[in-house]
Amino acid sequence: MTDFDEIITRDTPEDIKYGKIAGIDDLIPMWVADMDFRCPEEVREALSSLSQRGIFGYSEADSSYDLALTGWFKRRYDYDVDPKTVLKLPGVVLGISLVIRSLTSTGDHILILEPLYGPIARAVKGNGRNLVISDLSRKGTHYDIDFDDMERKITENNVKMFILCNPHNPAGRVWTRDELTRIGDICVKNDVIIVSDEIHADFVYGSNRHIPIASLSDEINKITVTCTSPTKTFNLAGIQAANIIIADDGMRHEVDKMSLTTGAFGLNIMGIAATKAAYTYGEGWLEDLLRYLEGNIELVKDRLKDTKLKVMDIEGTYLMWIDASSLGVKDPAKYLLDKTHIRFSEGSFFGKSGEDFIRMNIACRRSLVNEALGRLTKLLFLE
Repeated sequence: MTDFDEIITRDTPEDIKYGKIAGIDDLIPMWVADMDFRCPEEVREALSSLSQRGIFGYSEADSSYDLALTGWFKRRYDYDVDPKTVLKLPGVVLGISLVIRSLTSTGDHILILEPLYGPIARAVKGNGRNLVISDLSRKGTHYDIDFDDMERKITENNVKMFILCNPHNPAGRVWTRDELTRIGDICVKNDVIIVSDEIHADFVYGSNRHIPIASLSDEINKITVTCTSPTKTFNLAGIQAANIIIADDGMRHEVDKMSLTTGAFGLNIMGIAATKAAYTYGEGWLEDLLRYLEGNIELVKDRLKDTKLKVMDIEGTYLMWIDASSLGVKDPAKYLLDKTHIRFSEGSFFGKSGEDFIRMNIACRRSLVNEALGRLTKLLFLE
């Protein structure tokens, strides 16, 4: 069993998460979405073996890669993936950008649900498309989709593409079968392509279940691009690897052509080895991790209960979305960094509706979560 309480030093100049901030010597980084845990031993062994060989040439995933990938999706989600429908790319955000460029035209309208991971909106606007926003509907500490608003904006703006995030980052929702079916029906009816970012699919808690939207029906599958990666699950973000699943031959051909045109295609040798090892041997490690993360989540909810920080419900991801509006400050993340030396993700990174929020990454050892909560509660009770 992995020791998730192990103290691991990340004090290297290349490490983004633990990057130095002038004047702060006791920084606790709880912002960018990578974990402080070692990846599974079998993944480390696979990478070490390649390193010892010392040759890092051009590489191509073979049938053993396909078997590991399709086996994972079948076991975890009862989702049958045909290997020929999978494009291997260096990253999910890159994949989304290529899909936007190849399946829509300049000036087309693309819909997202905010608050939402910032680079998705950036990919839409940066590729010369018009961003259409439907805000999630908040009820207390829970978010829902405003389906009436969503469909109205699709029809009024002649939306060509809808980018779904499931589990949703940062709102923490794991969309239900009924919600996903309704999304699919709206998009089928209005001839809208679905791009489903499912990079957090393996982080789901309690009775919630991740359902790939493409698995709902043949009709929905034909209009869906599913973006997946083992890197979030197994803490491999620095080894860039993603699998983009596109059942429709025509759409897949266009995306593949765009990836070849831009030179952004294929996986490096380390990405291939890490993905195969993770999906083949990493399931037990993941189950232990999920139990550990649930403990961290409950700790945060308990310690911040009845404070000015209101924790939103979290059904998936390891990123807790926290309403800090009661602090009465313009930039809650900066305020808390200055006061507590804890770095959170700024809510404004996720859109206008997130401006009063912070996002807290709890994928670190419990003693560090406790230390951060101690600093927070001390500040909040002194105010």
